[in-house]
Amino acid sequence: MKLRSTTKRMFVLGLLTVLGTTGATSVATAEPRQPATDVNATGLPRGGWEPVGPNSVGGLLAVSPAGLAMMQPSPPALWLSGDRGASWSARRGLPADTSIQGFFVDPVNPDRMLAVGNKPAGMVGEWHGMLLRTTDRGQTWETLREWYPDGSFGMATDPTGRVVVVQNLDTLSVSTDGGVSWNDVPRTWPREGVAAPVGPLKLIMVGDDAYFTTVYPEYALWVVRGVSTKEPRAELVYRTNGEVNQVASDGKRFVVTVGTELHGSTDGGKTWSVLRRDPGGQQLREPRFVGGRLYVSTYNDIDVSTDFGRTWSRKPVPAAGEGVSDMIELPAAPGKPATTLISSLYRGVYADGGKSGYRQIGVPGESIRDLVTSGNLLRESVVAAGVQEIYNTPLPRGKVAATDRVWQSHPADRLHEDARLSVSPSRPDVVWQVTRNGFALDVLRSGDGGRTWQFAAKAKEGIPRTIFAHPADPDRIFVSAFAPTGYVLYRSDNAGKTWEKLTTDIGFIAFAGDPWNANRVWGGDASGLYRSDDGGKTWTRVSDEPVSSISVSRWGGGRVLAGGAGILLSEDDGRTFRRVADGGDSREISRILPHPFDFRVWFASSSTGGGVLRSTDFGRTWSPVPGALPDARVLSLAISADGRYLFAGTAQSGAYRLTLY
Repeated sequence: MKLRSTTKRMFVLGLLTVLGTTGATSVATAEPRQPATDVNATGLPRGGWEPVGPNSVGGLLAVSPAGLAMMQPSPPALWLSGDRGASWSARRGLPADTSIQGFFVDPVNPDRMLAVGNKPAGMVGEWHGMLLRTTDRGQTWETLREWYPDGSFGMATDPTGRVVVVQNLDTLSVSTDGGVSWNDVPRTWPREGVAAPVGPLKLIMVGDDAYFTTVYPEYALWVVRGVSTKEPRAELVYRTNGEVNQVASDGKRFVVTVGTELHGSTDGGKTWSVLRRDPGGQQLREPRFVGGRLYVSTYNDIDVSTDFGRTWSRKPVPAAGEGVSDMIELPAAPGKPATTLISSLYRGVYADGGKSGYRQIGVPGESIRDLVTSGNLLRESVVAAGVQEIYNTPLPRGKVAATDRVWQSHPADRLHEDARLSVSPSRPDVVWQVTRNGFALDVLRSGDGGRTWQFAAKAKEGIPRTIFAHPADPDRIFVSAFAPTGYVLYRSDNAGKTWEKLTTDIGFIAFAGDPWNANRVWGGDASGLYRSDDGGKTWTRVSDEPVSSISVSRWGGGRVLAGGAGILLSEDDGRTFRRVADGGDSREISRILPHPFDFRVWFASSSTGGGVLRSTDFGRTWSPVPGALPDARVLSLAISADGRYLFAGTAQSGAYRLTLY
């Protein structure tokens, strides 16, 4: 067949790409369709960026007349919802390197919120704590007080938030005017020199008394009575043979966790009884009074009592192995019953539907460190790597519903920590993953769009940096890592059955391959851009510019793009480069990828707040993609096989989708 035009030639090449013979970032559609012969991705996108999930992050919950609020502890971010969790917006501006230990929302004035943050500082046992306040619902924050080196490990308030108590290493700090002025109650309770009361539910307020649990060498329940008076006094409330850990109260009754038991008191702590022993011998944690019910949990189950521990019912936690990080009652609204919300820090917020089970409602706060599309002609998936988890979902098309934002995760599998992903366009139904395993790495393979994973290599030496499946040979896999002896490069030529350790002193964080030559590999790190013509055995440095992403054109023409502090372009197969986009950070450009059919169009993501860039002239000039992202720190990019949908993985707001045409 004679091709009569460049357009028709590119369409045929693109069709071969969809059929899996050569190279798009991903290839396959859930609804098989052929792109138009004159695909044009240079125009304005349709609509703006839409959140697509995964709604997989939890935190500290609060309810006010304005709706739901959730504080994501670390890195801290405030999430707000006015529609009972159906949608969320983020407010930032909190100290990025601080972990939030306590959170309060004024029940009358929802614009006023308090947050206690803490971080290690200086020597071991020294902490930097702070109390933060917002009066404009999280748009701006001011620091009311700092604690150094005693830190701040928890906060309790009266119902109005006027009386504020903050737990420190050697004091209990009390404010009676919402955090403006303070009185410090010196420690008369025991603690070991570097022991810190780290953990939730160590401090509560009941009336004008502050109850708290102490740490090594004495695990006990103490109280400071009359915290708002001129002469507050501390006294021991309860010490037992086990380790008193967490405390909760409904104002009249008290409970504490003691190892595998829950102990309770109805007379202010004078006498105690065992209310619950875990039948499986698991540690009990997170005691709470919510909606008139008493809750306590393990990492896998929740026990509920309506009669203060005389009888119990048991149900699984929303995410197996993750336990509970917070729990509140969402009041009834017109047409909506009261609902118990359960937060799981690394899995999201869930509504307890009783016999109907749990419904995940939020929050899109995950860091999407890597993002790929995968599949075949019958099914296409999006696979994402978060901080400690791998997520996958059928590629969302058309209108995005709330159920589309709930992605599959693998909570009972293992920690997928510092994971990186790769898909060879010549075998688009296989996703490769490298993930940290302590001070080693594991390589995993999925042949079903990330729904299940199998080991391809276990506990190899080194902390992973990146993984790469070659576009010209899908059986050739590269893994870069840092080991105690230095940088390591592993290569497999048989899809992970066996591995060869290649000698290198380069800490590769990015790879790309020639779509037509399996022996040609491009690699980069902070020291520059390198090329190998023998499958990674030897490397030649072709540029000393820092590199964090690389892409090679599959349409020919010798086009190579390298991202780092800006973008470099070569149009002579890497012999020479010129700068086509400026930048300031050496890892600013986190990903570069081409459009699968419109060969003029390339996309690049900025991890430092520049959003997504687009070139419509073969990578020669760049400008921002129309439409603002709620989180412009974009760590990853992927594109659907038909080129219609662009996906951006953000630093702390999950993934977004843009319809290109």
